[in-house]
Amino acid sequence: MMRNLLIAAVLLAAATPGLAAAQTGYAGVTYSNTEIDGFDDSDSWGLDGAVAFAGSGSIVFEVDAAIADNDDSDTAYGLTGHVYHRNDSHLFGGFVGVGDSSDSTTWTAGLEASKFFTNWTLAGAAFYANNDDANVDGYGVSTEARFFITDNFRLQGGLGWANVDSDFGDDNALQYGVGGEYQFAALPVSVAAGYTRTELDEADFEADTFSVGARYNWGGTLRDRDRSGASQASITSAGFLF
Repeated sequence: MMRNLLIAAVLLAAATPGLAAAQTGYAGVTYSNTEIDGFDDSDSWGLDGAVAFAGSGSIVFEVDAAIADNDDSDTAYGLTGHVYHRNDSHLFGGFVGVGDSSDSTTWTAGLEASKFFTNWTLAGAAFYANNDDANVDGYGVSTEARFFITDNFRLQGGLGWANVDSDFGDDNALQYGVGGEYQFAALPVSVAAGYTRTELDEADFEADTFSVGARYNWGGTLRDRDRSGASQASITSAGFLF
């Protein structure tokens, strides 16, 4: 069911009459390794993609989708839709997302914003998330700074915080990480790598994730994606704690 929704959403964006010429986006493959303190590490393989297309005026619609298979759990799916206003100076809008893994579904909703500088982008999001299957809900914020060494070479650092309420009580979670992406000049393919650490205070939980990936891009350079394309997936993956 969720996989069908992901495929349908991307195809709908690509097939909408009158919007094809305005599309930008990417499709890629990912691999990650996660080591949880006190447990064995686990590997995950997946696909991700995003497409953005213009509405009326400066309004932009974006759909992000991802599928991942972990050797220790069921296949996980995620889908997020965005509507935002964007110009040469800033971006502001909202998003709604849904994710599912092992028959446990998380819904997220929030606000997102970015401020554009010459070689920098500062992005942030505030979100609420709910998972009735696990009886968990929470709220939080995430931020990201992106620095463009060149139009096709980006480095970034991110920081997120959330308060999580579950049957085991309240907990505060912190997530931070760094990464980068490079797109080749001769073809629209990029490679990326990153590191993320997640910590929960009361649960005494610590996890380190290393990831690599490759993407096929359409719509210009990495800076073009940031300023006029599908740029929001990394800042609105608000269900990372659920």
